[in-house]
Amino acid sequence: MKLVMTKLSVACLLLLVVASTSVADPAVMQLLSRGRMNEAVSVLSNRDDAESLNLLSRAYFAMEQWDDAVKCGERALSLEPGNPTYHLWLAREYGRKAGDSNPLVAAGIARKAKSEFERAVQLDPASVPARVDLAQYYTEAPAIMGGGLDKAQAQAEQVAKYDLAKAHLVLARVAEKEKQYGEAESQLRAGIKDAKNPADAWLQLAAFYRNRGRLDDMQNAVQSALVLPSKPAESYFDAARELYLGSRDFPGAAQYLQTYLASGQLVEGAPAFRAHYLLGQLAEKMGNGAAAASEYEASLSLASGFVPARKALSHVQ
Repeated sequence: MKLVMTKLSVACLLLLVVASTSVADPAVMQLLSRGRMNEAVSVLSNRDDAESLNLLSRAYFAMEQWDDAVKCGERALSLEPGNPTYHLWLAREYGRKAGDSNPLVAAGIARKAKSEFERAVQLDPASVPARVDLAQYYTEAPAIMGGGLDKAQAQAEQVAKYDLAKAHLVLARVAEKEKQYGEAESQLRAGIKDAKNPADAWLQLAAFYRNRGRLDDMQNAVQSALVLPSKPAESYFDAARELYLGSRDFPGAAQYLQTYLASGQLVEGAPAFRAHYLLGQLAEKMGNGAAAASEYEASLSLASGFVPARKALSHVQ
């Protein structure tokens, strides 16, 4: 169960949604997108409205403080139970908490995640992020916990009405789960052709190649994403992450992160404090402990509650 929910949580991290039926505070949203979590928590902790509680839960979520994220997410939903975005975020928060919980209690928390994903889809049937996340749950969870590849495929049919590329992504994950790797690759390549954001689709293919141990293909897919002229800035972050996880071109990955940080187009799904943390990890891999420590300190200056950076810093000091 711990492995299942960890896989789900990564997907959820890479599919963050910002649409909401409530109007978010632009100043706070800017703090989240820039990864300035210390400031965001300071501002939001003094508020008790539903939107602020949702944003606070997302700040804790980004810092991997699952208990606090769930607590704030539940409070936001209690104040505005008809908000599909709040249901979606609480589902993600339950999913991550389940992934880090004792197996004896993880199953119950995971079922809560399933219920919240399903409720988000019921309230907003046109929400592609909610349907993709629900499909990921169905793909990874065992049948006893409500999973099922047929259910994931049904979600892909609905997603296709709004976003063909994301439907191909869902079907690729189903094929990969069935060990039909050729079909998974075909679906991902079809997604590139249909994508509104082909750079993201190329990076999804890169992740597939990395998982299959096809590291040359992974690196080529990363390059195919980055040569696109209209790619979003976060493509540099995702490319760096793929190279780090695939143990390829650490100097290039570090440069991509620097490009992202300097872009002025930071997003909530790739916050600055995580970029600095990843830079620290890359510096460690390249044998530069002093540079790693500096990056971990930069990460903590933005998000002091981010435990992985604190642990990494103590390791290199």
